[in-house]
Amino acid sequence: MASIIIETLKQTINRTPVNLLAISQTARTTSDIANEVLTNLTGLQNPSGAILGPSCRFKLALDAVRLGAFLRVARVLTWQEFEEFSEECLRRAGFETQRGQTFSDSTRRWQIDITAVKNHILLAVDCKHWKSPNYASKFNKAVEHQKESLAPLIRYMRQTKDLDDQEVYALPVILTLYEPRGSLLNGAVIVSVTQLPEFLELLTPYDSELPFITVRNIVESPIC
Repeated sequence: MASIIIETLKQTINRTPVNLLAISQTARTTSDIANEVLTNLTGLQNPSGAILGPSCRFKLALDAVRLGAFLRVARVLTWQEFEEFSEECLRRAGFETQRGQTFSDSTRRWQIDITAVKNHILLAVDCKHWKSPNYASKFNKAVEHQKESLAPLIRYMRQTKDLDDQEVYALPVILTLYEPRGSLLNGAVIVSVTQLPEFLELLTPYDSELPFITVRNIVESPIC
């Protein structure tokens, strides 16, 4: 089954239609079996010739990850698809999102993969599409970047009116493809995409276990 999923992902990049014959030949199975697997996993009555959108491709990728095909999935799933799916999860949870946020202050230029706002919660999300399991030491640099970016990000979003002047509960989040070995690291949350919907559903600024940074009065500084 994993081989059918991987070949489907390989052969449908750039919105190429599903070709059951080509998929089955490369996966060393039959067209009927490939059709049955893809019908069950995608919910499409007739996957042959279908164009798979980002959500469908990402669902197939997660199915392959659950079957143990970590490295093969990472090779065929683009980082853009990873970010698109992550943003879609945030939007479904009621967050207003912006992807690829870039801005500058007096110290440096910043880039945030996804910013997400809901009520007074602000998530600064860094998407890590890595080809190996998640050892905590790999995240140190990303965690520091996310934490340091929060104050200039809030100043910027207040200037652009994407945030009001009320209290903000900011949370740095590292989002990964694979299950992390720990959920917290040096004041940031590490969560996999499979955990993301449940994490967002239960998210509250009053959770004492989460490292929210409460921001009432951010000192103004020039934002370019």
